[in-house]
Amino acid sequence: MHPARASAWYRRMSVVYALGTWTLLSSVFVLSRRKQNLPGNEENQKNDSTHELIEPLPEFYVETIVTYKEDFVPVTERILNYLKSWTDGPGPES
Repeated sequence: MHPARASAWYRRMSVVYALGTWTLLSSVFVLSRRKQNLPGNEENQKNDSTHELIEPLPEFYVETIVTYKEDFVPVTERILNYLKSWTDGPGPES
C-alpha cells in the first residue's frame, strides 16, 4: 500500500472511530439526563402500593405457531459438524 493511500485510509478510519465514540457518549448523556428528569419519580417510589396495571385491549393479541420438523438439524449444528470433520473430530452421526 502506498503511503498516501495508507494515510487516507488512516484518516477515514479515525473519522469513523470518532463518530462512533461521540455517538456513544452523547446517547449515554441523553439517556442519563432523561432518566433523571422523569416526572413524578419520587412519588412513584413513595406509593408502591398504588400501581395500576394497564391491560391490553382484547382485540390486540399475538398468536405464535411453532412447527417442529421430524429430522431437523439446526444451522449451528451443521456448521459445528462441518468444522469437526475438518479437525478430525467425530463428524455427523448419519
